[in-house]
Amino acid sequence: MTTPKALVVLSGGIDSMVLTHMLVAEKREVSALGIDYGQRHRNELDYARRATEKLGVELVVADLSGYSALMRGYSLTDSEVAVPDEHYTTTGSVNVIPNRNPVFMTVAYAHAIVRGASEIHLGFLAEDPDTVPDTSAAYLAAFNAMEAEAVKGLADPPPTVVAPFSTLRKAEVLKLGEKLGVDWRDTWTCFKGGAVQCGTCAACHDRRSAFAEAGIDDPTPYLKD
Repeated sequence: MTTPKALVVLSGGIDSMVLTHMLVAEKREVSALGIDYGQRHRNELDYARRATEKLGVELVVADLSGYSALMRGYSLTDSEVAVPDEHYTTTGSVNVIPNRNPVFMTVAYAHAIVRGASEIHLGFLAEDPDTVPDTSAAYLAAFNAMEAEAVKGLADPPPTVVAPFSTLRKAEVLKLGEKLGVDWRDTWTCFKGGAVQCGTCAACHDRRSAFAEAGIDDPTPYLKD
């Protein structure tokens, strides 16, 4: 019995990177989709390219760079808005772009149909819905239902969006990545997108806290300790 083809939406961060390694370890037929949405930290895509080359996974990068011009006022898409040094991402934070996931997932869904993938894999975590509502189980169910209607008669059966890590915390994903042999130096988390990960933004704080919680040495060089 053949396993279904899988498309993973790969940002270059820890969660989607571990997910990609897991799918490869399961000997799935895997392809990856990166998204350039004009983000401040688009260097994350370089890390996605590096990792997929090592894994032998094809990476396609969708050029949605014009999206940033539509989303002014948010730190990831507006160069005039500074990335705050905060220990967590609060509801209403300038780090949270409203409706971003539905946009990206719609593109990924269409690409999955073209690639013949029956599953689209996302690296959502258990803690994500607390601040980012378009990562919740209810949202995923609603999105899958919407897309099934949108492609009725065009994709039979329609692909399914899944989030295999939705019950795991980042520290648990790190432990899984250790077992899979993920090279953490091939991952990028920082929102600021400098030459070195800053160590102080919300994403870097979550990264560092997760390594500490997991009891795993963090090989990441940070601008600020």
